[in-house]
Parts: sequence; structure tokens; C-alpha cells
Amino acid sequence: MRILDKYILKNIISTYVFILLVFICLYFIIDISTNLSDILKAKPPAMTLVQFYLNMLPLIYLTVSPFSIAISVFYTFGELNRNNEVLSMRASGISVFNMSFPVIFFAIVISGASLVIQERILITSQKKVEDIRMRFIKKNFAPSTEETNIAFSSGNAIFFSGKYIPHKKMFQDVMIFEENEEKNVSKKTICKYLIYEQSRWKAYELIEYQLDEKGNITAAPAYWKEKMIPLEEKPETLTLKKSLFFQFSSLKKLKKDILQLKRIRAYDKLAHLIIDYHRRLVEPLSPFFIIMGTLPFALEIKKRRAAFSSLGVGIMFGFIYYTFMYFSIALGKGGAILPIFAPWLAPLFFLAVGVSGLIFIK
Repeated sequence: MRILDKYILKNIISTYVFILLVFICLYFIIDISTNLSDILKAKPPAMTLVQFYLNMLPLIYLTVSPFSIAISVFYTFGELNRNNEVLSMRASGISVFNMSFPVIFFAIVISGASLVIQERILITSQKKVEDIRMRFIKKNFAPSTEETNIAFSSGNAIFFSGKYIPHKKMFQDVMIFEENEEKNVSKKTICKYLIYEQSRWKAYELIEYQLDEKGNITAAPAYWKEKMIPLEEKPETLTLKKSLFFQFSSLKKLKKDILQLKRIRAYDKLAHLIIDYHRRLVEPLSPFFIIMGTLPFALEIKKRRAAFSSLGVGIMFGFIYYTFMYFSIALGKGGAILPIFAPWLAPLFFLAVGVSGLIFIK
């Protein structure tokens, strides 16, 4: 690695670490202030609170890291511009691509680390966070409003529901896919209601279909007016499971579910899974795409670039990126664009802007 690359990389890393720590501290302060009354009422052990916030670190890191790296790049090149170092480098024949190499390299490293944290650490840490929240901080943890189009997994089954009514402990319009020992979907169950009664889940107006390994119905469907469902989780536990299912499922688990739903041709349930799979692939790679899109602007030769200006511009580009991405995801879920493309529109746009900007920058 050249001396110039080390110099730029050192400045970006030191700024990135500082901004990241500032954001993490702000997150803790805001969260503690928001939940202070609940914490004081619950009086959890000190070590429990420490475990709670330590397990929140992976999610906080993944949330603030893209903004931190964007701000660090703007600040670093802002300082180089202010001292005329960028002008000197370019006057000596160093291209913008050579100057950009350490930044792109660092963004790739951060994106790779984010992907590992998401797949290896995040799911476990979030389960611990929500468990502590339910047991100590908010013991009556449950949503108060109705929710639509939700899903969760339990044992060897995936549950889809059109509506969840918390105060009635009831799911409406439920579809259940069960796997056999060979990991193939062997049963499809449809019921009008799934209600938690007398510490058990009971399904009403239930129809069961037996399926072969290709997802074809093998026999006449069986009908029950009511039937117990072997679902061990309580409503409050399912509240946690359904919130974690799409948001924190691993890429491997989502890929497996997509293949199973394709096999049984459950296309009406497939679009959201495909979108979520690609969203979870894109999100940890966001530092790379954001940096690629912002590099041409960071490299503009200007005499002055204050720290507060770098902070504002970095947050602005991060906000634009995520607004664009989640807007396109909403379009995908609404059927306006193909599900597989929806999460990739913003990253590809930023990548195209960045590459073309680096080519034509003066």
C-alpha cells in the first residue's frame, strides 16, 4: 500500500471511529431517556441493563455505520481540500481513482464486517434484547393496535396471517405450511381464525391439504369446524417472533423459505419474502454503495469545508439513500416493480452516479 493510501486511510478510519462512537453514545442517551420511567418501575438488576445495552450494540452499529462512514469521507476530503492537498495530488498526476482506492477499500471492509455481524450476531443479540425487554423493562409487552400481513415461524411450520388482533389474542385468515423430516413442505393448512383459549391455540373452520415433494395435493382435503394447533408459544412470545421473522431472519433461512414456497407455488406469499431476502443482502452493503455515490461530491475542489458541513452533507446523502431504497421497496410490495429489483434500485443508482461522477469529475 502506498504512503498516500495509508495517509488517506488513516484519516478516514480515525474519523469514522470517532463519529461511530459519538452516534452510539447518543443512541444510548436517547434510549435511556425514553425508557427511564419503565426502567425505574421495573428496577432490573444492573447487570441485566448492561447485558441489554451490550446486546443492542450490533443493531446500533448496523444502523449508524453507513452514516458514520459517509461523514468521515466528507470530513477527510474536506480537510484535504481546505489544505489544498487534493489540488496538489491531482496537479502531480494522481487520478481521482487512485485517491478513491483507500476509501473504496475501507467501505468494502466495513460492508463485509456488517454482513458478518448481521448473519452471525444480530439475530441472537436481538432475541436477548427483546427477552430482557419483556421480562424486566416492559412486562406487558404487546402491541395495542391491529396488524396486517404478518408472518412468523414456529418449529417446522411457517405461519402467514392476514390480520392479528392483540386484545382478542386472535389471528385471522391464517395459512400454515409444515415441513416433514426431509425438509419438504408436506402439509398446507388454511383456517379462518386462530385464537388463544385456555392456554392453547385453537383453529376454526380449518382445511388441511396433504402435499407431495413437488407441492401437489395428494388427497382430498380434510375439514374441521375447530381443531387444536400444536403451537406452544404464547401470544406475547409470538409478538416477538413475528417481529423478528422478517426483520432478523438469516439469509440462509429466508432462501430456504423462498425455495419451499416456490415449490408449492404459493406465489401470493412469495413477493414479501423475496423483497426481504434482497433487502437483508443490500442493507449491510449500504456503506459501499453510499460511499460510491458520494465520492464525486467529496472530491470536489473547494477551499473550505467545515466539520458541521461534512456532518450535514453526510447525513443528507444517507437520508436520500435510505428514503429512495425504502420507497422502492414499498413499490415492490405494492406490485409496481418486480420484487427482486425493489431493494436494489437505490444502491445501483448510487453506484451509477458515483462511477460516472468519478469518470467526469474535473
